[in-house]
Amino acid sequence: MAKLYFRYGAMGSSKTANAIMVQYNYRERGQNALMLKPRLDSRDGARTVGSRSGLHAPCRYVEELDDIDLTACDCVIVDEAQFLTKAQVQRLADIVDDMNIPVICYGLRADFQGNLFEGSHWLMAWADSIEEIKTVCWCGKKAIMNARVAGGKVVKSGEQIVLGGNESYVALCRRHWSRGELAPLEIRRISSGKAVYMPLLLQADPSRAMIEGYLDDGELYALTVNGQTAAVAVVAEREGGDWELKNLAVAPEMRGKGYGARLLNHLFRVLSARCDRLFVGTSAGNVAFYERFGFVRDGVIEGFFETHYPELIIENGKALKDLIVLVKKL
Repeated sequence: MAKLYFRYGAMGSSKTANAIMVQYNYRERGQNALMLKPRLDSRDGARTVGSRSGLHAPCRYVEELDDIDLTACDCVIVDEAQFLTKAQVQRLADIVDDMNIPVICYGLRADFQGNLFEGSHWLMAWADSIEEIKTVCWCGKKAIMNARVAGGKVVKSGEQIVLGGNESYVALCRRHWSRGELAPLEIRRISSGKAVYMPLLLQADPSRAMIEGYLDDGELYALTVNGQTAAVAVVAEREGGDWELKNLAVAPEMRGKGYGARLLNHLFRVLSARCDRLFVGTSAGNVAFYERFGFVRDGVIEGFFETHYPELIIENGKALKDLIVLVKKL
């Protein structure tokens, strides 16, 4: 007999990745699994679900259920199920009971204040099977709370639904959520809401247009100290499989404390499993910094700053002209 499943977990517990893999597994067996999400979840674009791991899948909206022929479906999968209404959960239960089609819902259990969402409330009440997808707090204990972070602090007031990813939310254990304590030092890959870091990225690259050209497709990493962003970096894959450090910026008030070095060494570890070489293009004034980390000169792109930037960039009293290219073996 078909069942209504609710698989819940805190932020970052790979709920969407699990949902996409379940759909994939059905298709591998020659069966049809319909992916749904509530219309208000617009973070990944229209009719698309996406996970931080980079997995994406097309979907339909829960609000379109009455227009979808379910007779050819072997399973219905719902992502971001915490945003469902009571009536929508009842509709999913009816699909299970009347059509004998299993429905698997993935979502958060509670909001940033520790209160149940409407969808999770009724799924907890009516689901045949309730399973927890686990993740951990920065302290190593199981994370069950979804903390909203603004200005480097845990906030506990505001609208229940504010869409955001790991730039705005972090999973904490109950103790650290209650105390509002974020990690003393943490490095995380930021998969959504990257524009939040634009002011800091502009510290290293004064062209917003240049940053926008590599930010969406690149991987952004942020180093935070007690919730405050101390340093950010963007890396992107080049043709041929090598990677390039596109931006490395340290907040002015955090400079001289080794945070840029910590972030660089983290990137070396992360990328060493994926490539053999990491490139960086920089001005002559920054060459010595990168040479300290094993980068060596690989070439010069003459007139780069004059060609790619509409205004002169002054460094140490001189206008930048040439881009120095360096490379490090990982």
